[in-house]
Amino acid sequence: MKKYFELIPNQRQFVLSLLLSLIIIFVTQSCKSPTASKQNTTPDTTSNNFTFQTFTFGADNAGSSHLQDVAIVSDSDIWCVGAIYLDSANGAPDPNAYNAVHWDGSKWELKKIYYFGNCSAVKYPPLKAIYIFPDNKIAVTNGGSIGWINGDSVYMDCGVISLLNGAINKIWGISGNDFYVVGNAGSIAHYQNGNWQKIESGTNMNIYDIWGAINPQTGKIEILAVASYPDTSAQRKIFQINGTSATEISSKGINWDLVSVWFKPSSQYFVAGSGIYNKNFLSDNTWSSQYFNVTNYYINCIRGNDINDVVAVGSYGEVIQYNGLRWKSFRDQTGLVNEEYLSLAIKGNEIVAVGYNGQRAVIAVGKR
Repeated sequence: MKKYFELIPNQRQFVLSLLLSLIIIFVTQSCKSPTASKQNTTPDTTSNNFTFQTFTFGADNAGSSHLQDVAIVSDSDIWCVGAIYLDSANGAPDPNAYNAVHWDGSKWELKKIYYFGNCSAVKYPPLKAIYIFPDNKIAVTNGGSIGWINGDSVYMDCGVISLLNGAINKIWGISGNDFYVVGNAGSIAHYQNGNWQKIESGTNMNIYDIWGAINPQTGKIEILAVASYPDTSAQRKIFQINGTSATEISSKGINWDLVSVWFKPSSQYFVAGSGIYNKNFLSDNTWSSQYFNVTNYYINCIRGNDINDVVAVGSYGEVIQYNGLRWKSFRDQTGLVNEEYLSLAIKGNEIVAVGYNGQRAVIAVGKR
């Protein structure tokens, strides 16, 4: 009689095969990285694959050319504003700057936008900010008044001048009949249906940026603005604007100055300047510094298509993009020796950054 643990040949072969299979499985699992199961397998939500091309404008001996703001209507209709100085026909510096550059889909065209009105002594003033509303009205500012582009002319609205403590830095609104401007020395003003109203901020800090969007959960518009004294102080303030009032909200977690803001309500809020900070909800009291060190350069502007497609630009030609998982720098393509990008716009698969490099104005266009 066979003992209970003795097997007939067929049984023995089956057991040996089973044992061999178990050993292979064990060895395979043991050889895997102990952290493999913890790796983030979430796919990139947008691509980091941008290719950039840069364009420069201006003459070194004519003046300090620069571009301060940009707006994208479409990939064949892009506006950049600032001041570009060239030599005149007789070779001498032209005192009248080109104050805009327009992309028509095939080339950049320098433009002298004539400021039509009685509240600007300069008829071709350097332009500081531009905003294109959903109704396709284009507003610009020379710093002190609002103008509306109509062809190669700007029709000025001088009504805001008396409400300002300093130059206008940015424009934001839902339409050409309902928008806000922010500026130096705490200036905030609201335009609605032909009337201007001053909004008290309670600060003398320069308010550098404003952004707003509709919260899909509440159906209400959220508007934030940021203020600081860059290069002189680490102080900063963040304001929430409701109608005709501005309330300071917490900047806890932020230790340095701020000059830009962008957000998608109830999803992600970003502020930037000396570092990048974020939080998920406006009601959160503390800002996170998890992205503070994604760049070593000062950030002048941050904008996005969505929370998985955010771009920031700044000093020495820094351009970085966040795709939902990681930040990537494109400074190997966009880097500047002598100074910075001041503003940017992103729409779809196109990024346009503007600023200056030495005495020349510069535009960097990235396509994905």
